[in-house]
Amino acid sequence: MHKLRTLNLPRHRGRDFFATVFVEPDPDGFDSFDPATDADQWGISVHFQPEDPYASHLEIARIDTEHGEPHFDRLYAPDQRTNWLGQDYTYENARRELLSNWREYADEFFDNHY
Repeated sequence: MHKLRTLNLPRHRGRDFFATVFVEPDPDGFDSFDPATDADQWGISVHFQPEDPYASHLEIARIDTEHGEPHFDRLYAPDQRTNWLGQDYTYENARRELLSNWREYADEFFDNHY
């Protein structure tokens, strides 16, 4: 998938957090691109910059349609489980879920993995 945009989220636990939207097809040929209506596939990832500025960002949660159906990769959980969300789950549902709860997922990530 292609990166559409990255949103800066507020600092949390002393780290910079971001939400990145990915889409298919490549949005470059469009004057404007709305993932809810223009994307064949979409995804939203919440991630943070580790203390080492040269290290790759670490994902804590992701909702996407990569495997043909919307699903929630709960990377913050100890078992990093995937929940299948059903064909009716929309981009707006995913956006609302992740942007409303990312701090909770970040706290659980640090409790389980740091």
